[in-house]
Amino acid sequence: MSESPRNPEERMVGWIAGHQAALHRYILSLLPDRSLADDVLQETNLVLWRKAADYDPSQPFLAWAFGIARFQVMAARRDVGRDRHVFNDQLVDILADEHSIDQPAKPLHEVLENCLGRLPDHQRELILARYEPGASVRDLAKARSQTPGALSVLLLRIRKLLEDCIARNLDQPAS
Repeated sequence: MSESPRNPEERMVGWIAGHQAALHRYILSLLPDRSLADDVLQETNLVLWRKAADYDPSQPFLAWAFGIARFQVMAARRDVGRDRHVFNDQLVDILADEHSIDQPAKPLHEVLENCLGRLPDHQRELILARYEPGASVRDLAKARSQTPGALSVLLLRIRKLLEDCIARNLDQPAS
């Protein structure tokens, strides 16, 4: 039988350690990049420890931790904001607001995969080709005998379809 924590530091360590899986799922639901999500989890753990004195034990620990994790996600997104694989702030806000402690949302990467699978083959192939390392609109347009402007409009429409699909499917709890 384990002893109960004797001091506030031990309690905080217990809360942080005991909620790692939930924090990781939450961060993954906001960041599709598992490696970046792992880094954000570690940063979140550090901030939780540093801000331990600010935590009110009469309040739910996980809600407080999710708030800190959300800010860490936003900081990470800011740091990699020029990466074209990053979702916009509005989508991250929607994901964070709709996340439920009782019924965790499906991880964003699962929802994105599902939505990509729903696209017609030619649209899915085009959007995936666009995000291949080193790919450019100019090169894709040339290969497709299109103007870069026309291809950009087509890619914008596909992204909008994906954004709408993601927003609809994030409401569904993880299975």
